[in-house]
Parts: sequence; structure tokens; C-alpha cells
Amino acid sequence: MNCFNCKATLTDSDFCTECGVDVAVYKKILRLSNHYYNVGLEKATVRDLSGAVTSLKKSLKYNKENIQARNLLGLVYNEMGETVKALGEWVISKSMQSQHNLADDYLKAVQSNQGRLDAVNQTIKKYNQALLYCQQESEDLAIIQLKKVLSLNPKLIQGHQLIALLYMKQGEWEKARKALNTAIKIDTNNTTTLRYLREVKEQMHKGASVVKKKSDKVSYVNGNEVIIQPTGLKDFSGISIVVNIGIGILIGLCVAWFLIVPSIKQSSNSDATKALVKANEQIASKNANISSLKAKVEEAKQEAEASLKKAQDSEAVVTSYEQFVTALNAYMGKDDNAAYQALTAVNPDQLSEACKGIYETFKSELNEKLVGSLYTEGKSAYYRRDYSLAAAKLEQVIAIDEKYSSGDAIFHLAEAYRKLEDKEKAIATYQKVIELMPGTAEASTAQDYISQLQVNENQQTDGAQNGSPDNGMNQPTTE
Repeated sequence: MNCFNCKATLTDSDFCTECGVDVAVYKKILRLSNHYYNVGLEKATVRDLSGAVTSLKKSLKYNKENIQARNLLGLVYNEMGETVKALGEWVISKSMQSQHNLADDYLKAVQSNQGRLDAVNQTIKKYNQALLYCQQESEDLAIIQLKKVLSLNPKLIQGHQLIALLYMKQGEWEKARKALNTAIKIDTNNTTTLRYLREVKEQMHKGASVVKKKSDKVSYVNGNEVIIQPTGLKDFSGISIVVNIGIGILIGLCVAWFLIVPSIKQSSNSDATKALVKANEQIASKNANISSLKAKVEEAKQEAEASLKKAQDSEAVVTSYEQFVTALNAYMGKDDNAAYQALTAVNPDQLSEACKGIYETFKSELNEKLVGSLYTEGKSAYYRRDYSLAAAKLEQVIAIDEKYSSGDAIFHLAEAYRKLEDKEKAIATYQKVIELMPGTAEASTAQDYISQLQVNENQQTDGAQNGSPDNGMNQPTTE
């Protein structure tokens, strides 16, 4: 244990032997941090992961430099399937203690497995998509996405809890119970899982149960009462059955002949009239229904377009973050060109406020580093008379900073266009030089070149109209 003031090794005394500062309270704080670390370690040993997270966070609250507690917290997060949080804790741990730190081994183990990193990335995207489906009340699509998530990351407790919640909403209590049992095996004392599991058990025990006790009766349990109902008696007298059927048929024929047939004849004419009136009413009703259905179809179409736009916006946000991460990885890998290409694909409006600040700082640093390299390559190509390569490199410089090197980059770009005999681009670029650097020697030279190029163009036009051959473009003698 070292003194917080002078970093000297502390003794049993309440005062530092080197600087004399009072360290009694400081020692108590460190003891509390170590106590909560030990509690977290015990809970993690018996797979009480959520309890371990709470204790370890308290340990770090008292001593943020408790490396053992921070590394263990990362391991617990990793066991709960939250790899991103685990990586965050290990990175902080490594920044505090760069030597002899187990966090370095943990990070290498994760980063060396590219397949695992891809799985983590896919898990985050699919889990967020499942949450979006839940917000849109598309439970079936959300369940499909969560099954994919859990196939990639079986330890993700939040995934098991969410799919169990969806099963509970659909009334599939047995499936919900299985999902929650899987979650409880990972984290034995997770309060959310235990609360869901209790609700599932209560629902599975509710309702009436039907028990068939014997072949001649069925009993129904309704609350505290048992109702027994006979299944019925069977008559084995075949002759009496046939006689009764015959009598019934005869009575039916008599009723039909004396009562039904005359009434049918009397109402035949009125039925035709009623049928015509009813048909007209049905036609009018169907016309109204058609109008109503058209309105509903248009409303459904608008809702579908709105949902599609929302999904596209969400996909665009994910794409921007992916490109941002790709740019950062390329930059750390010292591939500035790949980092720049990825960064140009990022839409900063779709980033959070915190990420926007990082984006602007990173973009400024990358542009400053990249533009210098491109400018040097472009000037070297120009002096080697490789004007195509010079134009390509300097175009990238101008795209980032038009006034780079006090306008020297854009001036040499115009020169490269002129050497390539691309008069249209040369004149436009010289004009830009005049706008950016008015009153300078470069602006005066640019104006001379513009005049010369325009004169040559007019001479070529007149020569073409008079049938004279083109003598080529006159080149000024100065660079």
C-alpha cells in the first residue's frame, strides 16, 4: 500500500513516514474497496454474476485503481455475454497499469479471434434490430432475430430475458420457462430473471384442469368445487331405434306437405321483389365498402412507407458507426488512405454528440496527416513530368483544403491540367487561383495563362472554320 501523496510504502502508522500526511481515512477506503472485491469474487465463484457486478462496482467506486477488481468485472461481463463492456473495463485497466497486467492477456485473447469479434458485431446489430421489432410490435420477427443472437452468443442474459418476455406476451409459458431456466444457469441470482420466472410459474398453475377419472364420467375442477358429469347412457335396442326414425321421417313429410309447401307458393312472388331490393342494397353497401377499403389501403401504404423510412434511417445510423469504427481501426493500423475512405462514408449528423466531437478531432488530425503526404507525392510527380499522377494527387489535396500551402497546391494542379492540355479544367482551376489569392504573383500568372488559353482556343475555332490546320496550343515559357 503506497501513500497517495508521495507514493512511499505505508506502515502500520496512521501517518506517512516520508511526507507526514494523515493516511488513516485513505487506508479505510482501500480496505473497503478490497472488501467489496472479495465479496464480488465470492459471488462470481457461485455464479451470482449480477451480485458480483454490484459489489465490484462498489469496490471501484472507492478505489478506481483497483486493477484486480476491474479485471474481474470485465471477466464477469464477458461471462454474461456483454463482451463490449468487458473490453471497456480491460482497456481502462491496461491504461492504468501497462506492465504485468492480466487485462493485456484478456484483450489479446479477444482481439486475436477475428471470428469472435465479428460475432460480437453481428450480435449487437441483430439485438438492436430485435429491439426495433419489439417497438414496432412485430413479436415474431423479434423472436427470430433473438434466436440468431443467442446462437451467436448463448451467454447473453439480456437476450434470454427478452425472448422469454416475448413468449410471455404470446402466452407460450413453457417456452418462456425454458428460456428463463437457461438464463438462471448463467446468473443464478439475477432479480429480473427470478421475477419473470415467478410470473411464468403463477400463470402455468392458473386455470381449470380437466381430469378424466373413469370411462363413464368426467370431472371438472372449478376453484374448490369438483363437478362430475356422466358421459351418457347407451341404448342397445336396435329395433326401437329404427321404428323411432321411421316415425320421425313420416311426421316430417306430413308437415312439409300440409304447411311448408303452400306457404312457399304464396311467398314466391314477394320473395322475388325482396330479392331485388336486397340486391340493390348490397350493391350500394359494397360501393361504400370499396371506398372505405381504398382509404384503408392508402393509410396502410403511408404507414408502410413510414416504417420503411424508419428502418432505412436505422440502417444508415448503423452503417455510419461501422464506417467510423473501420476508419479508426485502419488509422491504428497506419493505413491512412483506407481510414480516409472509410471516414468519407460517415454521416456525422447520424452520430451522437459525444461521437461527433471524436469524429471532428479525428477527421482534422487525419486530414492534416494525409494532405501533407498527398501534396508531397503530387509535387514530386509534377517535377518528374508525370502530370496525370500529379493531377490525381493534387485533386485529393484540394478536395480537403483548397488553400493548402498558401495556394501552391491548387496552382500546381492548374499547371498539371495545362501540361495535360485539358484547357477547360486548366482555365477553371486558374480562375479559382485568382479568387483564392487575389493580388499575388500566382494570380497574375494565372490570369496570363487564362488569356493565352482562351486566345489559343479562339484561334483553333477560327482555323477550323477557315479550313486551316490546327498548329497546337502555345505554351508559355515559364513554369
